[in-house]
Amino acid sequence: MRNPFKRFPLTTLIAYGTTALAVLVVLQTSGVLTGSVARWVDVAAGALQVVLTAYAKGHVTPVAAPRDAAGNWLVPMAPRQPIPPGSL
Repeated sequence: MRNPFKRFPLTTLIAYGTTALAVLVVLQTSGVLTGSVARWVDVAAGALQVVLTAYAKGHVTPVAAPRDAAGNWLVPMAPRQPIPPGSL
């Protein structure tokens, strides 16, 4: 099976984050997590979400300047002017 994160990084991140937060909400509303433990779990979930979002955004092609891994442009550019011989 293919890695879903490579194909759909943001969708996969949203699905994992939503699942984790849903489990935390169920644990908190059922009374399993209370007091300071619940606050620490909330902080840890938020920090994990920030780290995963930063990781996913690093693997998504930016819209403003789309380039591949080698740094080549992914959209057509205006042709470059040839360098005349002997000008270097």
